[in-house]
Amino acid sequence: MNCCLAKSAFAALSTLILTTCPFAQELPKPARLWSQGPLSKGAVVGSFSVGSDGVRLSNPHIDSQTGSIFAATRSVAFVGDRIVLVSNTGTRNVPGKQAPQSVYEILSLEIASGIIKDRREIETSGSVQVFGTNDAHVIIGTSPVLRLTQDLKDDGVFDYHATGNKYGKIENISPNGSTLGNKTSPGFELVDVRNLKATQLTASPSVATSVSSKGFLTDNIHWTGQFPKDVGFVTYVDASGQHLLYHGPCGGRPQFLTDNLLLEPGCKTGPIILDTNGQLIKTLDLKSNFSYAGVSQNGKRLALQVGDFSSDGSLRKERFIIYSIDTWEPLAEVSPGQTADGQSWTAFSPDGSMFVVGSPLKLTLYRLP
Repeated sequence: MNCCLAKSAFAALSTLILTTCPFAQELPKPARLWSQGPLSKGAVVGSFSVGSDGVRLSNPHIDSQTGSIFAATRSVAFVGDRIVLVSNTGTRNVPGKQAPQSVYEILSLEIASGIIKDRREIETSGSVQVFGTNDAHVIIGTSPVLRLTQDLKDDGVFDYHATGNKYGKIENISPNGSTLGNKTSPGFELVDVRNLKATQLTASPSVATSVSSKGFLTDNIHWTGQFPKDVGFVTYVDASGQHLLYHGPCGGRPQFLTDNLLLEPGCKTGPIILDTNGQLIKTLDLKSNFSYAGVSQNGKRLALQVGDFSSDGSLRKERFIIYSIDTWEPLAEVSPGQTADGQSWTAFSPDGSMFVVGSPLKLTLYRLP
């Protein structure tokens, strides 16, 4: 009897260790399909950092364009049998424009080989984002907003001012690739990616961190009147109004994973998963520095960047952990061959079977286990 009890206790302990320490065993490595780069000539930049030993200047170098966590998930996308990315290649003077315009090159790569098949340029005074749709098109977030085929042919234009709005800004697409969010300031619209028709969701001033096909998330509405001790809030806004989903001592940029599930990345205890009813679904066991790195359109896989940072805040090393949204277990880990300035560009294929990571300097495609 004692022997049986000892075996049972050992089995229970082993189960506990595997359950609470998901990274105790090395995660499977995905298969590298190809690496390509540099893909564009890029812009030459210099940089500086401030640390305990003062200011450090770097020599002029080609910008990897990976310094922004915001741009990391808005610079490359799967589109049909292509991968489309946008790269800043510098500035130029444009007739009729008072200030030099930023020049962006849009590239369409064949998924099978990584070879560039098509390219075109855009001149703009702002930044440019790329969003893959659920009908094998790409949305180029500039002014006006362009809808392109996978070989970069025009297939629609969304004019921010066509419906009388003085301002518009598209920064997010729903996880399923069906809907764009347009901040009209004041107000907010949902835009169908297929016909680029906008539907007003609210006339109130709005700042969205993520959109679904039904509404948007924001961390900019503070319910301190009801919860004066809390500092973080997640609010969901849909056609029926505002819904407080989370309040507590921590907060980040909440992100939709599906129309009904969302990620709150701001808690040191680990990222938490909520639903649109405000129910806590899961707390992921991840105590390291992390940030959101993408979700597949079919709602099956999630990527988080885990970073190792130096004392001056610069990124020393990064890796990407791929999670199953069905089980919330880690499935694989991707370690880029070239460290980013802040976070490498990433995107899932719509079915979650492939994952692209890198920058215009070096882009790598992996097939996931």
